[in-house]
Amino acid sequence: MNIQIGVAGVPEELELRLSLACGLLAAAQLQVHLQAWKGRPCQLLVVDLDNGYGRLACEVAKRRDIPVLCFDTNAPNADGMPRIDRHAPAASMARTLQELLLPGTAAVEGVDGLLGICLHEIGCDEEVLARHGHIAVVVRHAAGRIHARSMSELLAAEARLLDGSWLSGLRPQQNEREYEWLVSRSLESFLVMACRRHQASLPLLDGAAYRLRRWPDLGGVADDLDSLRLAALLYRSAWRMPELAQHTRMDARQVNAFLWATLVSGALHSDEAPVSPAFAATAPLAAPSILRRVARHFGLRIGHVDA
Repeated sequence: MNIQIGVAGVPEELELRLSLACGLLAAAQLQVHLQAWKGRPCQLLVVDLDNGYGRLACEVAKRRDIPVLCFDTNAPNADGMPRIDRHAPAASMARTLQELLLPGTAAVEGVDGLLGICLHEIGCDEEVLARHGHIAVVVRHAAGRIHARSMSELLAAEARLLDGSWLSGLRPQQNEREYEWLVSRSLESFLVMACRRHQASLPLLDGAAYRLRRWPDLGGVADDLDSLRLAALLYRSAWRMPELAQHTRMDARQVNAFLWATLVSGALHSDEAPVSPAFAATAPLAAPSILRRVARHFGLRIGHVDA
């Protein structure tokens, strides 16, 4: 599909990042052409509302019913127009563009807030700064860590996991203020606890089968036997959420929360050819050494990592 996107009043640095984002859309079979807008029809117009020409182009586009995406620092979020943070990485911009151009094409939908930011930044090598009022955290997907300025701020972020008021962008490189982010936790441990806290509000992942591509860092919840059991089963084979809940006799919402946590951390992925639970019970894979040590600590049998 060929898409025409116009830009108006966008600074060169932002336009370059926007161009990189458009290139990433080729994976979604979208051929995007980015060009300076001169009033011609297009599928989407991207403007900078901090620029006079950008504001004028926005008004003209609205009268012509052309969809508008705004880079915006100071202007209020009026008229329900979608906004994008000017510090967002190219991968995040690409996902926003895809959602606007092809609604409903996101791999997993229905989450907002900090959880949605973490989901959108899977595979990002950059450090992402997420802000909610005075609360701020740094998400480092590549390192599997989340940082905050204090433990109370990290707990506050956990409590507001699904709040739609979170904003995100690339973390500024300010090495002289590195000391501010000394409170750190495993991203997966944070997400496991936060998703469990909000499990009643999470959409059900009851369609696809999922399995762990790697063993998650559960060091922050090492005494959580339920998470250990779920991780062991998902590491060995693919499971659908309802069958996994029935097999473990856990509440489906609790199992669903663990799936969300590991999916958003990047450890879990959908498996198009799942191994049946019956086969998984008779043909276990070799467990990693860390799993053996943790299992022995809790008195579990490592041969099958019994549920």
